[in-house]
Amino acid sequence: MRLRTRLALAFALLALVPLAVMVPFTLTELRTTLSRGLDARMEGATASAQEAVERAAANARRAVEELVESSAMEDLAREARESPARAIRADTAQPLMKSRGLTVLSLFDRKGTTLSSGHLPARRGDPDPALFAVTKEKSPKPVPVKVAVRGDQGLREVPALVTARPVDYGDSRLWVVGGVLLDQGLAAHLSRLTGAEVALLSGDTVVARAGSVTPPTVARVLPLGEAATVRLVFSRAAEREATVGVFRSFLLLAGLGLSFAVLLGLLMSRRITQPVEALTSGARRVGEGAWDVQVQVKATGEVGELVKTFNHMTTELRSTTERLVATERVAAWQEVARRLAHEIKNPLTPIRMSLETLMAVQDARDARFPALFRESAGVILEEVDRLKRIVDEFSRFARLPKPQLEPVDLGELAQSVLSLYASPPEGISIHSEVQPGVVAKADRDQLTQVLVNLVKNAEEAMAKGGGALHVRVRGSEQEAVVEVQDSGPGIPPEHRARIFEPYFTTKEGGTGLGLAIAARILQEHGGKLDVGGEPGQGACFTLSLPRER
Repeated sequence: MRLRTRLALAFALLALVPLAVMVPFTLTELRTTLSRGLDARMEGATASAQEAVERAAANARRAVEELVESSAMEDLAREARESPARAIRADTAQPLMKSRGLTVLSLFDRKGTTLSSGHLPARRGDPDPALFAVTKEKSPKPVPVKVAVRGDQGLREVPALVTARPVDYGDSRLWVVGGVLLDQGLAAHLSRLTGAEVALLSGDTVVARAGSVTPPTVARVLPLGEAATVRLVFSRAAEREATVGVFRSFLLLAGLGLSFAVLLGLLMSRRITQPVEALTSGARRVGEGAWDVQVQVKATGEVGELVKTFNHMTTELRSTTERLVATERVAAWQEVARRLAHEIKNPLTPIRMSLETLMAVQDARDARFPALFRESAGVILEEVDRLKRIVDEFSRFARLPKPQLEPVDLGELAQSVLSLYASPPEGISIHSEVQPGVVAKADRDQLTQVLVNLVKNAEEAMAKGGGALHVRVRGSEQEAVVEVQDSGPGIPPEHRARIFEPYFTTKEGGTGLGLAIAARILQEHGGKLDVGGEPGQGACFTLSLPRER
């Protein structure tokens, strides 16, 4: 849509401002008032439903307490102590349940065996774990549970509010567990009380439903523990009808005002859009790369100032853009240089250690010098090749090398890395626990880089106080795991969330790239790198990779 057309519409809409302000305000206030009234009614109805449920629970509790304290129950407990089979029969609980207005009643022995059940007589002699679990509740209030009852279609589970009380006679104890079912009767009572559509749910299953309302609707949920939920559905039909009536009146008035205002808007927009269209064309040319565009158009007021500002902006834009591009190029090369320096530093450590070992053996005129020379030369050549590969990849792509995946024995790799630390610093001991045959598909060079980095970090963490370094290799059916654990000061909890971020470091003079690179290597391998350990008791880095099949 052209600016001229938009301005014409803007003038038209401006003429409708009084109406557009007052009618939506009135509409909003009406909707708010109706919503408040409905919300208040829903809150009151929900509170009434809550009170009704609590009242049913309180009645059930009083009924169970009266039953437990009755002489009939005392006589039953005494007779049950002498002869349980004769005193308590399958039909014992049913008259007790009906006389107290209960719909759930079971008598249990100490072990939870059903002695008699009023709501399910066939349960006699069987355990009822869900119902007997109520005896473990510390609160005397009834709790919601699922109770098995027999209906027209066989056994089904219905939520109920039940409570438990013991009946002791001497060393004998009976448990009375009773309450009320949350069934169709309760749903109908709540629907009459609240004027809402009421549904009693057990999980996602509707146990009972009563009442109906006109859409649109809004629901309120009254949870009764994990066993049941009461859902109250209220109608918003009256609110919608009132809102629609006011909105139709607004549309009629808006149509009349808009027709008159469009004519005036078309006339005024022609005088305004010419310099704006010139600015649009100039901005488009700037977007195409013409940084020194100048708009030559006569304009006054704010639009004239905008033209002057635009011309000044394009003058400065070219020089600013050139400086910004140069700065970004320098920053990008600085980042590549920092990463490259960090990656080169790790291979230099084993090379230096190998050379120092050879010099020490030569000075000592040790007979093992030829064998150590061959072994160290192989290590040095391997590290030099890795250096060359890293430098080549950084110079070509300015990113981490793409992993060359092949089967790698992680136990053998870990021993190879630890051989570089055959002579650890004084006060530090190195231990390995390797499960044989743990093979993962990985880039051997990159995993070596990760392990060398982790072992080096562990040594540095224990440099002052000494300690033990443990390297463990284990595997399961799904993954291969390498753990590097030290007994240093550990990593504070506040640093763990950021320890794998690039350039985040707590070391003096550190770059913060080592662990970030290690984590990214593991990510590109389809694995992960985690950190654990308690602060003050060391750190444990866990390297996980998919298992090679």
